[in-house]
Amino acid sequence: MKSHIKLGTRNLTRRRGRSMLTIMGVALAIGFTVGLLSISEGFMSALDGMLTGSGPDLFVRPKGGSKMPFGMQGNAMLDADLLPIVRGIPGVEFVEPIYQAFSVDGGSTGFGPMMTMVSGMPADDFFKIRPTASIARGRFFSNDDGAVVVLGGVVAENTGKDVGDKLELISGRKLEVIGIMEKTDEPFDYFAYSPIASLQKIFRDSGRVSYFLVKASAEAGPESVSEKLSKAFPHLDVQTVRELIAEAKKMLSMARAVHFGVSCFALVIGVLFVACTMVMSVSERIREFATLRVIGASKGFVIRMILAESIILSVVGGALGCCIGVALSKLIDLLIGYFVGETFMSALVSPRIFAVGILISVLIGAFAGLLPAAMIMRRNIADSLRYE
Repeated sequence: MKSHIKLGTRNLTRRRGRSMLTIMGVALAIGFTVGLLSISEGFMSALDGMLTGSGPDLFVRPKGGSKMPFGMQGNAMLDADLLPIVRGIPGVEFVEPIYQAFSVDGGSTGFGPMMTMVSGMPADDFFKIRPTASIARGRFFSNDDGAVVVLGGVVAENTGKDVGDKLELISGRKLEVIGIMEKTDEPFDYFAYSPIASLQKIFRDSGRVSYFLVKASAEAGPESVSEKLSKAFPHLDVQTVRELIAEAKKMLSMARAVHFGVSCFALVIGVLFVACTMVMSVSERIREFATLRVIGASKGFVIRMILAESIILSVVGGALGCCIGVALSKLIDLLIGYFVGETFMSALVSPRIFAVGILISVLIGAFAGLLPAAMIMRRNIADSLRYE
C-alpha cells in the first residue's frame, strides 16, 4: 500500500467516531440516490422485457386521443367488419378484435378499490398469440360461452377470486369466473378475458370493437406490417409495441431526471459532511503536515494523503449506501404494492446503478478533499510549525 494511502487510513481510524458519522452521512445520501434511481431503472427493465415477451406486436385503434391502446368503456368505435380486411394485409399472422370493458372488482389498495380491465375477444387465437400463457385452474372460455370470465394470475391474486366466483362489471352485470391463468410475469397476467360476443351483448354494442391486436409474421416483422396497415387504413392509428414502449420510456426518462434532481440535494449534504470532516481534521493536524514538508514530503504527497482520506471515507460510505439503496428499493416495492397493487414493474438496483453510486461517492470524496488540501497548501511552513 502506498504511503500516503496508509497514512490517510491510519488517521481515519484514530478518529473513529467522526469517521463513522461522516460515513453514515455519505451512506444516507448515496442510499437515497440509489433508491430513487432504482424506480426508473426497474420500470425501464420491465419495459425492455415486454419487447422480448410473448403477445401482440401492434395495436390498431381509432385515430386521435391517447396513444395508449386501452380505450375506456363506451369508446368501442371500430367496425368489426374491418377484421377480415386487416387479416388480409400481407405479413399479418393473427388478428384479435378487442372489446374493452371494466370491472369494479379490482382489489383494495392504499388508494382505495381498484378496477380490472376485462378484454372481450374470440377464443380462437388467444394461446397462439400468447404461447407462454396457460390455465392453472378451471378452463378457458369458448366462443359459445355466455357471461363468463377467465382471470389473469395477478388479477386473481388482487381480487381474491377463484373458479366459481363472480366478477362484477361497471354496468352491474356479473360474470362467472370459469378459469384462472398461470402467473407468468407477462402483461396478460393483469387482465381478465371474456368472449367478445358476450360483452358486446351486455353493453348493447354489437358489431363494434375497441381496437385490434395484431401479431406480425416472423418474416414480415412489426415495422413492415405497421407501414402496410397505416397505408391501408389512414383513418386509424397503428402503433407497434416498440413504439408504445419508446413513448413510455420517454416519460420515464423525465421522471428519472426529476429523481436525480431531487437526489442532488442529498448528494450536496454528503459533500458537506465529508468537507466539514476533512476541514476539521486538517485544522487539527497543521503542524503534522508542516513536519512532513520539513522532512522532505512534497506538496503533492500531502495533497494525495488528504484526498486519499476523503475518498476512502466517501467510498466506504458509498458502498454502505448502495446496500441501503437495495433495502430502500425493497421498501419502495412494498409501498407500490400497498398503494397501487401488484404491477409488472418493480424497483431494480442493477449493477449499473451500483456503479453510479460508487462513482458518485468517489466524486464526493474528491470534491470534498480539494478545499482542505488547498487550505493547507496556502499556509507558510514556518507559521504552521508554530501553530497551536
